[in-house]
Amino acid sequence: MTDLIVIGGGASGMVAAIEAARLGVSVCVLEKKDRVGRKLLTTGNGRCNLSNRDLDFRHYHGSMASRLPKLWKRMDADRVEAFWQSLGIDYVEGEKGKLYPRSLQASAVVNALRRRMDELGITVDTEVTVKEIRRSHIAYQLITNKGSYAAKSVILCAGGKAYPKLGADGEGAKLAKGLKMQVNPLRPALCRLNLDFPYLKRLSGVKLTIPVSLWWDDELKQQEEGEVLFTDTGLSGPPVLNLSRQAGEGISQGKKPEISLDLAPEMDHGQLFAYMVERLKRLSAWTAEDALEGWLPKKLIPVVLLIAEVDRLAQAGTLTKRQVGRLCSVIKKVKAPVSGLAGWEEAQITVGGVAEREVTERLESRKHKGLFMAGEVLDLDGDCGGYNLQWAVGSALVAAEEAVRYIQRSE
Repeated sequence: MTDLIVIGGGASGMVAAIEAARLGVSVCVLEKKDRVGRKLLTTGNGRCNLSNRDLDFRHYHGSMASRLPKLWKRMDADRVEAFWQSLGIDYVEGEKGKLYPRSLQASAVVNALRRRMDELGITVDTEVTVKEIRRSHIAYQLITNKGSYAAKSVILCAGGKAYPKLGADGEGAKLAKGLKMQVNPLRPALCRLNLDFPYLKRLSGVKLTIPVSLWWDDELKQQEEGEVLFTDTGLSGPPVLNLSRQAGEGISQGKKPEISLDLAPEMDHGQLFAYMVERLKRLSAWTAEDALEGWLPKKLIPVVLLIAEVDRLAQAGTLTKRQVGRLCSVIKKVKAPVSGLAGWEEAQITVGGVAEREVTERLESRKHKGLFMAGEVLDLDGDCGGYNLQWAVGSALVAAEEAVRYIQRSE
């Protein structure tokens, strides 16, 4: 019988296994795919966004967010950074405080984790699907497609449903439900937003660094700013990914979310109107379309003029103040209804999971002593920018430490 079984060979699973083995217990990792760490290779567009300089709690969401102030004392930025440094991974800072391995290679991170697992003698069994977790008075029994496994303690690190092609299918949530735990509904997040906007194909490929706002019931719900990318079916880019969680929440409530884009954030409406009157006067002999070129991306100009009901071929000097006012209103607020989220295939994270009420501050199941959880299986998700990997690693360190204490007490 193994001291500890870790279910899931993703980031949290590998870290939990390493920490537990380092503390002196025997560890076996069960991974359903043919190799551990496959999803980690995709993070940060292959650069592996490990963490962020700004770890304010406002970047985290879900029922477990209320636990962060106490948990952070055991899994703060310094402890997580020290863990990576012990594997030879040093940080380099990117845009908006994002922290990456200095090599900017996710493969280096995965290789370092695998190397340390080998050094510590951790058993890794791949292509193993856990179907059921059973508990007796002395041990846990795991029923799998390759027979049964026994262990004194278990850490459940099987993540959510994001990236199903890499094996994610909500296995952790299913196992938790089988143990009569409350699992809050799973939804995709950090993904592209699909829009009901008739001009998307002509705008596909346009990039802008602007504020993006999410509304429903005429109320501003969230605003983000950064590089936005138009696609054939909607919008992508970091600010849009961060809005996707709230948009999904609205859709789940039967609301009709709407996106608005501010194409001139450096000016308020009055300043923009004064500037546009002057610009159109200065370029009065040109068409309205030509007069905007060089100020707006070329693909956007006919769309903005069409929405504002301004003839793109009209002479700039002939536009009335009413027309200029409509044009400015559109520039300050291009609106489009959200028709849905891109879905699990593109989602980076899972919203929902095992509810906060089901686990102690040690990340141990209240109902099943010796069963611990870490990472995405728990109801906590972070914004785009390294927050989810910070949680995966930090929670794994805590869960491993507590699992080892449980094993040592039971001996």
